[in-house]
Amino acid sequence: MVFLKWLGLLILALAVVGVTYQQIGLRRDAGQFPPPGEMVDIGTHRLHLYCMGEATGAPTVILEAGATFIATGWQWVMMHLSHVTRVCAYDRSGFGWSEEGVQPYDGLQSAEEFHLLLENAGIDAPVVLVGHSLGAMLGRIYYDQYPEDLAGLVMIEPADPEIFLREDAEDRGYMVERTSGIRPCNNRCRIVTAATHLGLTRFILGTVELLQDPLYPPRAAQAYIARMSHPSNARIPMALGRYITRIAYQTGDNSNLGDLPTMAIYSTGFGSLLGSNQSSEQLARDLEDHIAAWNLTVAKSSKNMGVRAIEGGNHIAIVGHEVHARQVAAHIQEMLELIAVQE
Repeated sequence: MVFLKWLGLLILALAVVGVTYQQIGLRRDAGQFPPPGEMVDIGTHRLHLYCMGEATGAPTVILEAGATFIATGWQWVMMHLSHVTRVCAYDRSGFGWSEEGVQPYDGLQSAEEFHLLLENAGIDAPVVLVGHSLGAMLGRIYYDQYPEDLAGLVMIEPADPEIFLREDAEDRGYMVERTSGIRPCNNRCRIVTAATHLGLTRFILGTVELLQDPLYPPRAAQAYIARMSHPSNARIPMALGRYITRIAYQTGDNSNLGDLPTMAIYSTGFGSLLGSNQSSEQLARDLEDHIAAWNLTVAKSSKNMGVRAIEGGNHIAIVGHEVHARQVAAHIQEMLELIAVQE
């Protein structure tokens, strides 16, 4: 009984320390990392929109981040594009500085919110959408739902729906079906929310070696830790996991990109994100499979600009490291020049 008493007191003390650590962090975050952009009301909630550059007559470029990335991770790409056109990155619902939105967090809901963001922020459509990873998948769904919103689509290492459904469309042993398999987050979201309130998420993120990389944009990693240490930012990836297979199906529904200028970009280090226990030969085969899939995707457009390779890097460094981001920006500028010639 004495042991249990002291164990209980220890757990209580650790909880108090954790909550205090988290509250101090939240107050520090509010002062050091306010929203760098504006909060745009789309009716149900507000989305964070971060822009650089001035309108030049070229289409505005909108940057759509990957699954758990936020707007400030695009800093280098934005800096290199802002001298030729207005370029904006935004945070999807519940990420970065954006407020939590309306479930389900699937591609159709994201498309509607993207459309409302353009309208309510006063951004003239059509825009060139640049999507990274999940963001690239969403770009195809956006085109199906609102083709008039897009002047071009650049896909950076998009997850291919066919490969995803074949290899990864499983959630803890239960196949997630297109419609009936969607389940609420419940316990998974409750656990991660509690962990965040106790400061565990903040502590763990602070130890991730990848977020200490000095080549990433200044303060971007710190801003990422600050925002992902908020309960909604930590909770939404858990909820998104319940919808990711539906998004893959919705992406696969896109069978035609019409005459939309379309391009895919990848790093030759694709597949090595966060390390891998796969052999170099297996990683090379996986990359070949993805390149073949990306070629089929861009070929859905009559204005296919091909699949472009950037040497080195990995799935995060391709937009996070300045040397790779500069090359990404150069490819995007090629698309802007093509659109200008066509007009």
